[in-house]
Amino acid sequence: MPTDRTTTLVAPVASNNVRRRSFYRSFVQFLFSNLGLVIVVFAYSAAGAFLFILLEQYIELQNCQQGNLSENISILNLSETIYNDVALQNDNTTVLYTKITYYLTNFTDEIYSRRTTLRYSGQNCANTSGWSYTSALLFTITVITSIGYGHITPTSWEGQITCICYALIGIPIFLLCLSNISSVLGDIFRFMYSGLLHCFCCACRIYTRNRRRVNRQSRLSKLQDSHGIDYTGAPTIDPCWPEANRRTAGKLSDEDENDCDDYDDDDDDDDKDDIWSRMESRVPFGAVILIIIGYIYLGAVMFSKFEGWTMIESVYFCYITLSTIGFGDYVPGVTSSSGAGVRFLLACIYILFGLAILAMCFDLIKEGIVDKFHWCANKLGIIATDDDQIDEDRTRYANFEYDSSNQAQTPPIQNNIKRLNDETKSNSTVVPCDYNDETWINNIRDKPEPTSVNSKNKKEMKIDDEKR
Repeated sequence: MPTDRTTTLVAPVASNNVRRRSFYRSFVQFLFSNLGLVIVVFAYSAAGAFLFILLEQYIELQNCQQGNLSENISILNLSETIYNDVALQNDNTTVLYTKITYYLTNFTDEIYSRRTTLRYSGQNCANTSGWSYTSALLFTITVITSIGYGHITPTSWEGQITCICYALIGIPIFLLCLSNISSVLGDIFRFMYSGLLHCFCCACRIYTRNRRRVNRQSRLSKLQDSHGIDYTGAPTIDPCWPEANRRTAGKLSDEDENDCDDYDDDDDDDDKDDIWSRMESRVPFGAVILIIIGYIYLGAVMFSKFEGWTMIESVYFCYITLSTIGFGDYVPGVTSSSGAGVRFLLACIYILFGLAILAMCFDLIKEGIVDKFHWCANKLGIIATDDDQIDEDRTRYANFEYDSSNQAQTPPIQNNIKRLNDETKSNSTVVPCDYNDETWINNIRDKPEPTSVNSKNKKEMKIDDEKR
């Protein structure tokens, strides 16, 4: 019966469950990749900003209106009290001065109380809000990076509980992203440093090779004449060699000189392979410190221009921020102006990239310190080198094989010896004898002497002589 080949060759269609599982697996792998972690951090920060705006902006507006009302009532009470004491009562100047000082002190205490409890400092409640989107985004970034400026904080119990949960989830995600990004940046910077080092070293090697070639040619021209014989009378090269045909005016051709140079360079390279590998794989401390200083200086110039701070204040802010200390005495974008949102956004970008670069620098410094300690330990003989460890492992493996082979061969050998002893005992007959009697000598069998070929030949020759 003929079969339809199209139906037999077509692969079975995957079910919806299999497709869904493969999609979830691919999605999780993407989330844990470097790009996926960066996207997750940015999305988590942006979503957290919206969440805290939803929870805190309404409470902030209520507190602001309550603080404004309390301030107006305090001003009205103060004005009426001072008017009554000055206009209606005829007190002397000293008593009047004491009363006014008391009233103003109470009014100042009320201002500080409203600022502490209600976060009200005289701002316009309708137009000014501390929980704008850019300010909330900076708040979420300072939470997951554990900087914590403290310029705005949640006041409601819902916002405080949400902040705890948000930090518990966000800090590990950010640390994981920071470790991956710092390793990638470290590999990129190490590659750039090794490429720059190779370019510099290639230029040095070309200069050294040309100088060595000039010195060799000048030395050969001084020691050799046109016939290829030096002044000591020893031939410099065999005329039968092919290089003799390429010798012109006491000089080797360019190809032979390059071969000689390559031979010398190979000897030098073999001696310096270890040094070059260490130089390429390890970035020096000076370069790492220059990266940190350069990034801090770049941020200081940017914030001194946008925020109006001095250069010292900008450097202080950048260092306190990147070291995750975060005092909160200097916060970008706090002053009310038209570009406050842009300044908040620039501060967020500067903090995120700065922490990644600083983590990269710390990783490079750690690798350099570990390499230095490892090199010192090898020189002092505290730890074994890789070659010594390999030799020791090979010796242990060889001893193990030898012991295992002996253990495997010992039982058969012992069994063979036991079997031979048993056969000897079974075949041998014990003859009782009296050593005082000489009959035991008769029981001893004479050992037949082997007759060699030469003795047989001698006997045959003797018999032939007798016959003759």
